[in-house]
Amino acid sequence: MTKVNPSQLRHRLEAMDHRRLHFEWKSNQPGRLARHEQWRHTYLARPYLVGAPDDRVAERFRNIFFNISEISPDGKLSPVPMSETDEFMQVFTHMLEEYGVRTGGEPPTDLIQSARAPLFKYFKHGTPIGVTMFANYKVPTAPILVKYGKRQFLEPMFKTGNLRLANAETYNDAGLLDAVRDDETSRTFFIPTYKERLEGKSSFNFQGHEVQFGDDDFVLPLVFGDYYLFSLCERIHYRMPTDFDADAAIVIRDPDLFKQRLISAFLARFHDWVPLEGKVIYYDPYRDYTKFKVPEMAKHFGYAYQKEVRIAFRPPRKITTNLEPQFLSIGSMADYADLICI
Repeated sequence: MTKVNPSQLRHRLEAMDHRRLHFEWKSNQPGRLARHEQWRHTYLARPYLVGAPDDRVAERFRNIFFNISEISPDGKLSPVPMSETDEFMQVFTHMLEEYGVRTGGEPPTDLIQSARAPLFKYFKHGTPIGVTMFANYKVPTAPILVKYGKRQFLEPMFKTGNLRLANAETYNDAGLLDAVRDDETSRTFFIPTYKERLEGKSSFNFQGHEVQFGDDDFVLPLVFGDYYLFSLCERIHYRMPTDFDADAAIVIRDPDLFKQRLISAFLARFHDWVPLEGKVIYYDPYRDYTKFKVPEMAKHFGYAYQKEVRIAFRPPRKITTNLEPQFLSIGSMADYADLICI
């Protein structure tokens, strides 16, 4: 991991100050700054990435790039509507300013190519499988939930209501697909330290403790206990079947009934556990230190395109044994859901 030394920090910040003063001068001229210029000035006033290692900045670029594109119902790669990606467009603009001082211009060509590469997998066999799967399905206009997976598992779930509820730690498995694998029992944040490093410091006091950061930003992990979760999407996404290697999906036309049945079935077995349900909150590890209060319902913003809804269960107290997946039965779903298969 390539770190940033104080000399590089000074050089970059001098260039950023010049850019910042330009936008402040322009804001005093007739007319207004364009929105992207406001975003650029915001970043230049607080360049939170300026001291981050190259590898981390590149990974952030790929995460942002991956979230501003989607597959349309007709199978074409298209930009996500601005109304849904305003925050991503802001941070993408921040990335352009950051690379402006890192490389003296645009993001590196090889980085752009690596950011685009994952999008090609959807078209590996021609028309994306998600487009084919839902080609003849009339999407309900009312709110829905969608579960993607293998037909061999979803069909019994649809017919009888038998489902597997996994514990969070099972998702941190190197053998899982990229879209599925995540460390679901920790959330990592990064606190910029470029000001301290320019002053020759390599540590600071954090909540009463002296923490070392050396020549990097301060890495702050939030670790919490294991729990159970069941993940769905809040709408049909034509990317998801490819991401989850799915050949089937269950479209739930009565989300409230489904959630009620799942929560009731779980609490009948573990009556003192705390149920949690709703849309996942996606946080930016460099900017959203207080965006969420319930870590079980939050994920890194690199997964934001999935629009996940989850039902989770937190133990009433710290558990001392390893959790194992639970198998529940919530009854047939045929009356309020549709099974879609390739």
